[in-house]
Amino acid sequence: MHILVGLVIAVFGATAAVLGPKFAKDVGTRQGRLFDGSNTVAFRLIGAVISVLGILYAIGAVGGG
Repeated sequence: MHILVGLVIAVFGATAAVLGPKFAKDVGTRQGRLFDGSNTVAFRLIGAVISVLGILYAIGAVGGG
């Protein structure tokens, strides 16, 4: 179960990193589009961190248990 949860977290993070910027661009307001560059960097960075943490959780390196 530990491995499954970790993989789900990793997939969620990868999905956020890949689809997050497009979602922000499609749903955001015109004023919000001024931040497209920083939104893309933020989504990619946060998504990558979540993915790495999910993988580390799956292999048991983080998250006691």
